[in-house]
Amino acid sequence: MAVDWFTLVAQAINFLVLVWLLKRLFYDRIIGAMDQREAGIADRLEEAAREREVAAKEAEKYRAGNWEFEQQREQMLARAADEAEARRQVLLEDARRQAAKVQQQWLGKLEREREDLLQDFRERVGQGVFTLAGQGLKELADADLEAQMLKVFAQRIQDLDPEQREAIIATIRDSSGEVEVNTSFTLNQQGRDTLTATLREHLGKDIQVHFGTDPKLICGIELRARSHRLAWSLGSWLEGLEARVFEALDESARDHAADR
Repeated sequence: MAVDWFTLVAQAINFLVLVWLLKRLFYDRIIGAMDQREAGIADRLEEAAREREVAAKEAEKYRAGNWEFEQQREQMLARAADEAEARRQVLLEDARRQAAKVQQQWLGKLEREREDLLQDFRERVGQGVFTLAGQGLKELADADLEAQMLKVFAQRIQDLDPEQREAIIATIRDSSGEVEVNTSFTLNQQGRDTLTATLREHLGKDIQVHFGTDPKLICGIELRARSHRLAWSLGSWLEGLEARVFEALDESARDHAADR
């Protein structure tokens, strides 16, 4: 195929003219627009970087604030827990004191009721024994129990050991020679004279004896000179018996607890 050199050259010239025109009329503008766009993109990227830096600083500030808030919250929770524990201990201690107080009151009331029952029991038993013994003595020996009690008490005065006797005499001397004799029953004049004679014979011939009755004494006679006391009564005997009974009960309870 033959080449049309004229057409080929003409097309090349047209292409070159077209390139020149494009460069002349559009290329610089396009390059300038691309440079401006690139510069705008760079500015936006730089602005975005600054915004990221600001956001990072804000995030760090937020994390620091959040950490401080968490620390304060933990401290407040710990302080609240300590205060709650302290309050709980105070309430527990107050509850223990109240419980101990109630228990002590209950034990005291129980002990008083027990003492009242025992006292009532002692008085009833004592009076019963006194009555039965008096009737028995009258029937069997033509004597009454009061006279026998005076006899026993007078025998105790006579049988005092020297040291105890001297102690009583010294106490009576410090009491201006006065002694007080209480009985659980009304002592007749003959009994008073007999007991007065016995006391003057063994404790001092000048002593003054004052007689009285004491319902708390159960079938007994009591001599008092200031703080010194010499007495015998069924009540004291019952108290001794009561102590032995409770001692035996306690021992039995301990043995029972040991066997369990």
